[in-house]
Amino acid sequence: MTFQDAQLRLVAYVRDRIRNGELTERAFARQIGISQPHAHNVLKGIRNLSPEILDLTLRHFHLSLLDLATESALEANLQHRRVRERLAEVPFLESPMGPGLAWPAQIQRRNRFTLPFPVRHAPSGWLVARLARDPQMLATLADFDLALLDTSEPRRSHLVPEGLYTVSRRGEAVVRYIRPGANSYYLVTDTSLDSPLLWEHVPEARANFLASVKARIRWLGREQETGPAASQSGRFLYEPIS
Repeated sequence: MTFQDAQLRLVAYVRDRIRNGELTERAFARQIGISQPHAHNVLKGIRNLSPEILDLTLRHFHLSLLDLATESALEANLQHRRVRERLAEVPFLESPMGPGLAWPAQIQRRNRFTLPFPVRHAPSGWLVARLARDPQMLATLADFDLALLDTSEPRRSHLVPEGLYTVSRRGEAVVRYIRPGANSYYLVTDTSLDSPLLWEHVPEARANFLASVKARIRWLGREQETGPAASQSGRFLYEPIS
């Protein structure tokens, strides 16, 4: 887990405490010893936590870095250290996806990516895509530039609030959260997550909308760190084997 991962997860934890009414932004700032404007900017993803403030926050909530890691990520890391066998690989999509870029039409089957967790055979429908920078998704995507996609129909059509999906609309394939409405759907970004009035409305019935949902993202990583699976860091979005 990187410092960026730890920061994102700790900020998400504090946001949840505030949403649940267990804490206020002002109280958080006072208890940690920072100004309320600085705390506000940190919680909105405008400013980053310094290592010192991160440590103070961990101590205040009686947490360690291990508490910020998911059980699946810890288990996958342990398995990486134990497993010596060759791991499964999946192909890349032919071109990046993101704002202004269409869903890639072809797959580069000769260009392979070693999965960042131990599995002998990758299920059908798993692909890797390069991500273009998306100013509306900086908090979630951070500096990740790779996404492991599950394009299987059951996974991409089972929409859940915490899921991160690739959606193709108006000639571009973007990474978004999805919220259902009455006979329609909404696409949600990091910048609009707490502002429903800013959600992008997609007035389509379920069947038509699901046709535009190309994949659910399993894992985010960095291309410069590809290589032996044990050396690949990244962020798991749900159980790697499920």
